[in-house]
Amino acid sequence: MSSAWTVRHLTECSSTFDEARKLPPWTVVSCTRQTKGRGRFNRVWFGEEGGLWASYNVPLDPTSPRNWGLLPLVAGAALMAALSVYGIAGLRLRWPNDILVGRAKLAGILVERPAAGMASIGIGVNVHNNIAALAGRTQDPPARLADLVPACPTAEKLRTLLAHHLAETFHDFCHGGLEALSDTLNTAWGAPRPVVAITDTERLCGFFEGIEADGSPILRRADGSCITVPGISVMRLKELL
Repeated sequence: MSSAWTVRHLTECSSTFDEARKLPPWTVVSCTRQTKGRGRFNRVWFGEEGGLWASYNVPLDPTSPRNWGLLPLVAGAALMAALSVYGIAGLRLRWPNDILVGRAKLAGILVERPAAGMASIGIGVNVHNNIAALAGRTQDPPARLADLVPACPTAEKLRTLLAHHLAETFHDFCHGGLEALSDTLNTAWGAPRPVVAITDTERLCGFFEGIEADGSPILRRADGSCITVPGISVMRLKELL
């Protein structure tokens, strides 16, 4: 498997997804400013100058189509590994696709599948961008790397560091599934937090305890028992505190 990235950087684009979908696997598209970035559930993703806004194309095995649905967790493990070198207190992964510091959102992940043999992993990280401009415009309070790390890297340096970790993490996942990433994922969630898992038919409450080998969240209920909520059925996992 090749993992030599080809980088294409644009000064401005509507969404790095829109540009990346035209390009082959092992291409990363980044931009200085993103005018129509998107997150989960078609939410607006703000992409002002100073942040890392990038889409990383990876190959998919067409014979294992469900694997692409686990890529947010793969990317989350890679991003946690990349950021861990900075010793950020309170850094954690929120299932399935957000990087938080305490309760503030530092980064988000979204995966699209523009072709049967390719997925595009979109990653946005607040680095040096002006997060004060986001006040009242986002669901989570924002955090940025420049306020957390004394010698904060540039967005370009973080893009390169993340490319290295993503290629390595994706390789491990392709050969061993999520279990191959357990060392990172088992410690990525932080302390158990009360959540509600919202599906098409029910709302299940409990403390988030981690994930099964297929990425499904495990909840510990008030009586001490644990239940697994099939990840494919979860529309949203909302933290209650």
